[in-house]
Amino acid sequence: MKNEIEIRKNTPYGALLLLFLLALLPSEKAAAQSVNQDVQNLIAKQLKATFKQTTFTNLEPAPMDNWYQAEISNQVVYFSPTQALMFFGEVYTKNGISLSEQTRRKWQSRRIDRLDISDALILGNGALEIIEFTDTDCPFCQRFNSWIMTKNKTYQEKYGKDLFTRKVVLTPIDQLHPNAHKEVVHILCQSPENFETALKQTLEAKISFADMDTCQKGKDLLIKHREIAKEFGVSATPTLVINGQIIQGFNQQKLETIIKQQPNKKGE
Repeated sequence: MKNEIEIRKNTPYGALLLLFLLALLPSEKAAAQSVNQDVQNLIAKQLKATFKQTTFTNLEPAPMDNWYQAEISNQVVYFSPTQALMFFGEVYTKNGISLSEQTRRKWQSRRIDRLDISDALILGNGALEIIEFTDTDCPFCQRFNSWIMTKNKTYQEKYGKDLFTRKVVLTPIDQLHPNAHKEVVHILCQSPENFETALKQTLEAKISFADMDTCQKGKDLLIKHREIAKEFGVSATPTLVINGQIIQGFNQQKLETIIKQQPNKKGE
C-alpha cells in the first residue's frame, strides 16, 4: 500500500488522490469533522464523471463509512467513490429512525431559509402559509387549486376568516405546456384583487387565449417567477412548501394532516 501511494504521488493529481485515500482511512476524528474541501471537490468531480446524466447538490459524508450523500430532485442519493456505486433509498437506524428523512429535512430547511418570494402572488391572509409553485396547464395543479379553494371556503364559512395565506409562484413548464406562459402573463397583468379569479379561470380553462391580457409588467414578473423557481430547484409542479416541509405533487393526505393540526393549535 505504501509503494502504491508513493507511485500515485508522482502522477498528475497525485496530491489530491493521496488526500482522497487518506480520507478513506477509518478515524473517529475524521468522521466527526467535515471532509477536506479538496477531497470533497475531487469526489464531486468523480460523481459527475461516473453518473453523467445526474445533477446533484449538497454533497457531504453519509452516515455509512466511505459513502457520501447528495441531493438529486429533492431525494437523497448515496454514492461510493471507491466502488463507483450509487443507490436511492432509505437508511434507518436500529431504532427505526430514518436518517434519510432527517437529511431531507435538513436540506429542505436550508432551501426554505434562502427562498425569496417577495414577488409571489399573495392570496388570502390566513394563519397557515403555503408557498405554491404551480403550472396553469398542470392537471395536478388544477386539482390542488380546486381542493385548497374548497378547503378555504369551508373554513371561512365556519370561522369567518381565511385558513391560508397562499404565496403563488407561477412556474410554467414550457417543455410540457408550451402555452402556459401566455396564461401566466395574463394572470400577472391583473390587479392584486383579481389574481385569484384569474388563476382559477386559467386553471379551469374558462378563458380563451383571445381574451387573455398581455402587458410588460406581466412579462417582467414571469421572468422573476421563473428565477425564483430555478433558484429553489423546482423540477415538477405543484411543489408546495408548508410548515417547513416541501411536498412535491398533490399529496392530499399529507396536506390534510398538516391542516388538521393547525386549527387545533388555536383550539378551533
